[in-house]
Order: sequence, then C-alpha cells, then structure tokens
Amino acid sequence: MEGFPFISVSMVLPIVGSVLLLFLKEELAKWVASATSGAVFALSLFSLLFFDFSEAQKVQFEERYSLISELNLSLHLGFDGLSYVMYILTTLVSLSAILWSTRDHQISHRLKEYYAWFLLTETFLIGVFASLDLMVFYVFYELTLVPMFFVIGIWGYKLRMYSAYKFFIYIFVSSLFLLLGIVSLASVHYKQFGKFSFNYFDLLKNGYSLEFEVFMFLLFLIAFAVKTPIVPFHTWLPDAHGEAPTAGSVVLAAILLKMGTYALLRFNIGLFPEASVFLMPLMVLWGIFTIVFASWFTISQSNIKRFVAYSSVSHMGFVVAGMFLLNAEGLRASITEMFAHGLTSSALFMMAGFIYNRLHSFNMQALRGSIKFMPVFAVLVAITGFSSMGLPGGSSFWGKFLTIVGAREYTLLLSFLVVVGAFFSAVYVLYLLKTLYLDTKEESRLIHFIDIRGFKLLALLLMVFPMFLVGFLPFLFFVFYDPYIQNLLNYLISKVGG
Repeated sequence: MEGFPFISVSMVLPIVGSVLLLFLKEELAKWVASATSGAVFALSLFSLLFFDFSEAQKVQFEERYSLISELNLSLHLGFDGLSYVMYILTTLVSLSAILWSTRDHQISHRLKEYYAWFLLTETFLIGVFASLDLMVFYVFYELTLVPMFFVIGIWGYKLRMYSAYKFFIYIFVSSLFLLLGIVSLASVHYKQFGKFSFNYFDLLKNGYSLEFEVFMFLLFLIAFAVKTPIVPFHTWLPDAHGEAPTAGSVVLAAILLKMGTYALLRFNIGLFPEASVFLMPLMVLWGIFTIVFASWFTISQSNIKRFVAYSSVSHMGFVVAGMFLLNAEGLRASITEMFAHGLTSSALFMMAGFIYNRLHSFNMQALRGSIKFMPVFAVLVAITGFSSMGLPGGSSFWGKFLTIVGAREYTLLLSFLVVVGAFFSAVYVLYLLKTLYLDTKEESRLIHFIDIRGFKLLALLLMVFPMFLVGFLPFLFFVFYDPYIQNLLNYLISKVGG
C-alpha cells in the first residue's frame, strides 16, 4: 500500500456515492449513503496501519496536483498528526450522522438530495483538513457552507430559512477577511522571493514586521472566531443548531466548529508566531470569558437544542484558551478537547433529537423525567453528560485538566480562572441531567416509550465508545499530535525565543 492515495480516494468516494444516488430509487438512498460513508470510515481506520507515528510531525500520505502553475497553485494534500486526528473524527461523525438519519422521522422527503448533501459535506471537510495550500483550503472551507445551507433550509424546523440564511451570511462574510489575508500573504511572498505561492510551507518563510503580522493575525482571526465560534461572534450558532435536523446539528457541532479551531492552530499560530505570542494574554482571557459567558447562557435556555448549542460555545472557549497558552500542556489540552467535544456534542444532539421524536418538543420543562423508562438510552446519556462535564474518566477531563496545568505554568490566578470556567461548565450539565432524570412527570406519557435500538443505537454507540478511549487511554490520542506540538513549540522558540 506504499503510495496509495488515501486522501484523494477518501474524497472521491463520497462524490461517487452522491452521483450514484441520482440514478437510484429514493428508498435506496439511505443504504447507499451508509455504505459509502462506512467505506470511507473503514479506509480511514485502515490507513492507521501506514501512518508513521514516530514522524507524526511530518506530512504523510502526501499528494500534489498542479492547478495554476503561474501562481504556483496546486491541490496539495497531506496529513500530519494534527490533521490526521481531524480526518478520523470527520469520517466517524459523518458515518454516525448518516446512520442516525436512516430512522429520523424528520427526514421523510427528498431523500436523495439529503444524503447527497451529507456525502458532499464529508468530501469538503476532508479537503479542509488535508489542504496544504491556503487557497485550496479556502475553497473547501467555503464549500462546506453549501450543503449545510440546504440541509438546514429544507429539512430543518420552523425557522429553518431564517437560520440557514443567517448561518450562510455570517460565515461567508467573515471568510472574505480570510481571503484578503491569504492573497496578502501570497503577495508578500512574491515581493520577497520573486514568485507567488499559496503553499503553507512556502508562506512559513515569509518575513513580516510585528505590526503587519498582528494585522494579518486579526484578518485570519475574524474568519475563524466566527466559525469556532467565540463570544461575541457566536450568535449564528444557536439559531443554526436550533433549527437544523439532528444529523445537521451533529455535523455542525462535531466537525464544522473544529474547522475554526483547527485553522487557528494551524494558520494563526503557525504563520504568525510573533503576533500569537504578543496577543497570547488577550486570547487566553477571551477563551475564559467565552467559557463563563456561554455557560450562563446555556443554563438560561428553555430549548434543549439551544442549550446544547451554547454548551458547544463554552467548550470552544476551553479549546481557544488552552491553545493560546502556547505550552505543551495547553496545546495538548486544546487538541484533545477538539476531539472529545466532537464526540460529546454529537451524542447530546442525538439525545435531543431522540427525545423530540418521542415528545415532539424541545422545551426543557416538557423533558422532565423523560428518559425514566428507557434504560439503555438513559445510561448512554449519563455517560455523555459526565464526559462533557469533565468527570475523571470522561473524554473532556483531559482537556480541562491539562488546560489548568498549562495555565498554572504562568500564574496561579490564571489557573484559578480556568477552574472557575470548568465549574460553570459542570453546572449546566448537572442541570440537564437533573431535568432528564430527577424531575417528576406524569408517567402515563412516558411508560409507552420504546428504548433506543437499531441504527440509532449504533450511531450513538459510535460516539460513546470513543469517549471511554479518550478518557481512560488518552495516550492513544496523544501519540498522534505530541510530535506536532513539540515541533510547533520548537518553531515558536526559533522565531520568538523562549
């Protein structure tokens, strides 16, 4: 298998599946989509056999296809440890979302379109994480908007069109700042080296004044802060999540938000090291503020989907705060929390969708005691809730714990602020679990509920099982990106100093 094009095959398979859907009967759509996404996930697991973990800081599975030679623009694809983890998460969540959709009552019409959009989303997301050319990254980054716009607008709930347009406009307009930044970097490269290039590794060679570097950092930050999202750029997220179908919310929370945090780490810190160090205190405090602010908003929500959406904003605060600590523990916490949140947010949105199918309501008061007669579902939700809270053994524990450790390397006060954020994030999860488990409700409405089973159970287990791996065997994940982290820190030291 030496030299096998894992990345391009992973990207082409969903396209082939979506085209095939056009020529098949409607009732076959879900099976073709499930088989296609399952094949991509299997391919991503198979590729683990050929990934060199001892050289995880280097680009592997590299492919390059020239596009515009005059601009030195090419489809340059590859994975290092950081992007490889995001690739695995993408294929896992995509499969889980499609499996969930096969028995979702909300998905009952235009099935071929629906599954085709999800398969195309998987292709574009893999392209985002694999791209080593910034212009190609931008193209895939923008293309992910299109499928989600239609998924929310066609198969969403009551305010679906408003939410779809708001989602599209926020991300598209903010991304124009990213485009300006990319073109500016290529122009600087031309002035300094006599040729245009959008290649990430070529742009690392650029030299800037601190003022210009900070300006470029801010251009990139606008786009990625909206995508992440960080308070106050978060207002599109609760609307999009609140109106999207369950699988749409799963992909939005688990992967699309990680495009923003991944890009902050890859491009803002990688391309602008001096600006990152200069703005580090501001970014860490901004992350902590996001945690606390979003936690308070989470507790105040009466709609369970908006509740989970605001909790995602809070978790992204941990990712940003840990990342900009710019030390080994903080960076490790940030990447671990990216993966862990992808699992817990997916499971929580599945929980919300499953209960809605039983009660036809997202209102928190209507959900009181709603999982009393569904023991399997109740256990899985409890595992997810405690994992999201950061209980030891849960998937989010290492993200929160290592962020505290990383903050303590600077000052006790900073680590205390992170602890305060962790406390508030635990409060809203306890409130959710109290509502679902401990509050009373008329049993006549609940006793006939059927427990989770079939494809929905499989989809939820695909999210819950890795939570145990992250929680109890974190070193299985650290081995992916520890070499990348060390390489990045050495690069920062060489550029800025210790």
